[in-house]
Amino acid sequence: MALAKSGDALIDEMSIVDIFTRLIFDADSDLGDTEILVIEELAQIDHSLVQASRRDVSDYLSSMGVNEMIKLVAQIKRHIDCQQDLIAANQSSQRHPLYR
Repeated sequence: MALAKSGDALIDEMSIVDIFTRLIFDADSDLGDTEILVIEELAQIDHSLVQASRRDVSDYLSSMGVNEMIKLVAQIKRHIDCQQDLIAANQSSQRHPLYR
């Protein structure tokens, strides 16, 4: 299970599941940067959630079956990993510019 990093928090599949569970049972809870990142990724995957309230996101998640949730978690994880790869590549190219 690969890990991605958001600030100082590691994001793996279980972290995403924990965030979804928290949203399902307490949509009004305070969210940190990691939770917000996961919700933003969810909105990128399902564009109908772009302007959705947290209560709507909670209802969306709670209506899912287990297999749907597993697929969604994997999709979000792939999106986050891809973003992290792009950030790392960008930072690496900035540190080691090519001189010709």
